[in-house]
Amino acid sequence: MSAIFTRTLAATDTLETTLSSGITYISILCKTDNTGANGITILGTGSIKNDDSNNIILKANESITIQNPDGRNLGAVSITCGTGSTGIVVAM
Repeated sequence: MSAIFTRTLAATDTLETTLSSGITYISILCKTDNTGANGITILGTGSIKNDDSNNIILKANESITIQNPDGRNLGAVSITCGTGSTGIVVAM
């Protein structure tokens, strides 16, 4: 049985996952975004050929789910809640 991680993000909170975290699924919801000024920034560490990961910015009421279909760990992901923004994270 997998443990489920839940967290409410407040302004300027940062959450970092690593390969050793054992995360195979993560879902992130941006609840509020300081009237479009901030939101939640998500950054992976992977590359495809010569292209490095760059920021994905979720605005109010936007969400993203990242899941590995064969149960392998996702690795490193950085999640940063902007000033005046809030969000919810669920992972396992």
